Amino acid sequence: MSTRMRTGWVAAVAALSCTACTSSLFDSELPVPSAYVIASARGGTVTGAPSTPVDISIGRPDFSPGLDSERIAVLKGRELDYFRGVRWGGRTVEVVQNMLVATMNDQQLFRSVTAEQSRVANDYTLDVEVRNFEAEYAQGPTPDAHVMIIGRLIRVADRRLVATVSSDARVSATEDRMSAVAAAFEGAAQKVAVDLTRQTAVAVAEDQPALRKLRGESNEPRPE
Repeated sequence: MSTRMRTGWVAAVAALSCTACTSSLFDSELPVPSAYVIASARGGTVTGAPSTPVDISIGRPDFSPGLDSERIAVLKGRELDYFRGVRWGGRTVEVVQNMLVATMNDQQLFRSVTAEQSRVANDYTLDVEVRNFEAEYAQGPTPDAHVMIIGRLIRVADRRLVATVSSDARVSATEDRMSAVAAAFEGAAQKVAVDLTRQTAVAVAEDQPALRKLRGESNEPRPE
């Protein structure tokens, strides 16, 4: 076989191989997973909590093993699994952080609430640990959405732990359908976010004398 014929034969085989690859990669008959999001709690949900003009950042959450994923976790006994054909709209670390930032911002109890990675100067940081973020089949045919979050409020000026806040919520899905399970997740997550916002607002207000002292500011009431 001549060199020219051999080169042409190799090129033809390569072209056929690429065609086969293209077909397998882009003409897949696998269904596209359905994606679900979690909305933040509406503004004004937290009532009776003090308002303080400070800036707070929300850290990127740490998750228990197996929960930091785009997949929606389900727990049966001690077995951790995932619902098939569905996912969150992003990794759970992004879903939870965005939901907390939006919920706390919309309550208008602080001057600003931002994500830690935004690099905005702030007075406090809330480090977040997510212990539970899964559906649990414990009793009956429908699952409970279980969300538990612990927050550690850090005063940025001296890196002092001001308070530890935590909240735990379970919401039962109305039926054994993914849309109902996602709604239960949203309900549980919103309850936790609202509770954490209230606790954080109280802790921040109580810490103001210490913050002003640290900055060399007077704790005396300002004249009108």
